[in-house]
Amino acid sequence: MIMTATDNLEFSNYEDDEIMKFTHMNNSAAWKGLLSSEDYAERERRLGSTDIATKDQTPEVQEQYSEGYKWLGLKYFTLKNKSLPDTSKTSQIVSSCETLNRLGYCIHPGSNGKIEPALIICIGGVFTEQKFRGEGYAAKMISALNKFYDDLRAEYGNKSPLIKNMVINLYSEVDNYYERFGYHSVHVPLHHITKYDQFLKRYCNNDIIEEGRYLQFNGYEDLVALHDAQFEKSLRQLAKENPNKFIFTVKPDLDIFKWFQERDVFIMKKTGNGGDELPFGFALPDQSHVIWHHNWNDSVLVMTKIYISENGKPKEETLKQLIGHAILEAQKTKLSKVQFWDEEIPIEDYPQLNSLINELEDKSLIYKTNGSVSAVRPPAGYTSDNVIWDNNTKFCWF
Repeated sequence: MIMTATDNLEFSNYEDDEIMKFTHMNNSAAWKGLLSSEDYAERERRLGSTDIATKDQTPEVQEQYSEGYKWLGLKYFTLKNKSLPDTSKTSQIVSSCETLNRLGYCIHPGSNGKIEPALIICIGGVFTEQKFRGEGYAAKMISALNKFYDDLRAEYGNKSPLIKNMVINLYSEVDNYYERFGYHSVHVPLHHITKYDQFLKRYCNNDIIEEGRYLQFNGYEDLVALHDAQFEKSLRQLAKENPNKFIFTVKPDLDIFKWFQERDVFIMKKTGNGGDELPFGFALPDQSHVIWHHNWNDSVLVMTKIYISENGKPKEETLKQLIGHAILEAQKTKLSKVQFWDEEIPIEDYPQLNSLINELEDKSLIYKTNGSVSAVRPPAGYTSDNVIWDNNTKFCWF
């Protein structure tokens, strides 16, 4: 455990199951959605044991990143007020948060065009219990968290490129609150499709190709490998266009998609939504594909990631098929909207989609402000003006 203490406040990194359940029961009031508080806490416990959350325990990762691997995965933090009565492990906790730390890639002026590993840290679960609000505890906790990871970089940065290239981001539900702590908002708007029958008829021509495969919980590593090549190509192109900037992305990983799917299946089973078995995407014969998850709380099918093969076929013709399969899944599971981030599918790059979505959908459903605004804290030596976050989409959300 690493901790800092000042003014009777103690910030610490913990692994205690009892404390974890306590913090999740507390913040369930804000994020439980369709679940009970007990079920929400159980879901969070399960997410904490997923492969992406325990990446630090993977032998291959330990061997490849021997000086930094232990900071991968899901990490838990509390802020305690030591002046409160000390009657249990949790009696002094006033705020809590988590970070999901994943492998990433980056190119920067000092890397000479070479892609380097980066530790991409995403803050989530920032919560202060109602009775402790108004005391500035959350602000002090985020400041302590920043210092915690700054100290980590200072300790390991010369030994580990992974730690040296650390980037911290978050998704703010309180507008630009985190700017005071060095987090620069990078808003990506959302688009929604609700007129399913008309889209299937006018955009997809009621001609959805059935040849291909539905994606299950596992078994599509070959498709994720395509993302990897695509991400690296994009980084190099951005670096060529922006030679003086730090450019980063979360690394593609099947375990990231499985983390979304764990949430998906847990809520489905607890609420009775969706039936017995769900597909999580569809791949066409040329390996173009869409990966989705079901947001039962908001009745939304989210297109988490798409990949369009460079096979000479017009990209929009392939996109019609991918969107068509997403719409069919939304209809089947009785979800009211299909959602995608503009960086995932920039609608201005697809003239037919752009025209039809603007004709059919209410303007409030297009370029919609994201309720969780992306924000990034630039790595050491950089400002928000010379950092580019590539693949800033639902894919790397926490």
